[in-house]
Amino acid sequence: MKGTALTLVTVLALPVWVTAGGALDQRRPAAPGGRVTIENMTGTIKVIGWDKAEVWVKGTLAPDAELGFSGSEDRTRIEVEAMGNPMAAHSDLEVHVPAGSRVEVEGFQATISVSGVVGTVDAETVNGSITQTGAAKEVNLQSVNGTIEVSSPSGRIEVEAVNGAVTVTNASGELKASTVNGKLVVTGGSFERASLESVAGGVEFDSGLSPRATLDVETVSGGVELRLPGAIGADFSVSTFSGDIENDFGPAAVKTTRFTAQKELAFSTGGGGTRISVQTLSGAVHLRKRP
Repeated sequence: MKGTALTLVTVLALPVWVTAGGALDQRRPAAPGGRVTIENMTGTIKVIGWDKAEVWVKGTLAPDAELGFSGSEDRTRIEVEAMGNPMAAHSDLEVHVPAGSRVEVEGFQATISVSGVVGTVDAETVNGSITQTGAAKEVNLQSVNGTIEVSSPSGRIEVEAVNGAVTVTNASGELKASTVNGKLVVTGGSFERASLESVAGGVEFDSGLSPRATLDVETVSGGVELRLPGAIGADFSVSTFSGDIENDFGPAAVKTTRFTAQKELAFSTGGGGTRISVQTLSGAVHLRKRP
C-alpha cells in the first residue's frame, strides 16, 4: 500500500508538457489552500477561483510554445515556454484554481485578470493591465505600463503602477496604492489604514474610515479630492506648496509665509480620532462632505 501511494505521488509530481501550440485542456488535483504559480510572458492570463480540488488549464498555445504543468497537490506550477522569441509567442491561458489558493502570476507583455480567489493574489506584468475581483484576503499587484483595477478584497492590499491609472472599489482593510503617471481612485468600502501616492496624477478618495483609522495622501503635481462623512471624527493636517485648499468642514487654510504660496490647514472634527494627512506640491486639495 505504501509503495502504491508513493508511486501515485511521484506520478502526480511529474511535469506534463503540451507542445506545438493548439488548444489546452489539462487538469491536476490541488489542495484547497495550495500554491499555484503561473507564468506566461506574452498573451493573456485569466484565473478563476472555483469550488473543486483541482487546477484546470484551458486556452491556446502559440505555435512555437509549450506548456509545463507540474507539481504536487500543495504546489502547482504552470509555465509557458517559447522555443523561439518569447515576446512573439502569444498564448492565452484560462486557469481554474481552488478558491482558497495562493495564486502567483507573472507576465511581461501580458494582460492578467483574477476573479473568485479568496486566498492570496500576487500578480505582476510589465506591459499590460491587471484586474482583480473578489474577496481575496491579501492582494499584491504591480504593472509598469498598464492600468490596475481592484474590486472587493478584504484584507491587506498593495497596488503599484508606473504608467497607468489605479482604481480600487469596495475594498476593506489596509491599503497601500501608488502610481507615477495616472489617476488613483478609491471608492466604496472602508479602511483601517490607507496610504495613497501619485506623482503626476490626481487622487480621489470616497470611502469609509474606521474609528482611529489613518489616511495618508501624497502627490507631486496632482490634485486631491477627499469625500468624507459630514459627521466624521477626525484630525486633519493638510499642506500644499502652490495649490489651493478648499474645505467644506469649516476653517480656511492659511499661508505659512508671505514669501511663498505655501498653505497649511490643521483642524479637528467630531472630537477627532481618525488621522487624515494630505500633502501635495503643486496640486489643489478639496475636502468634501459626503451627501
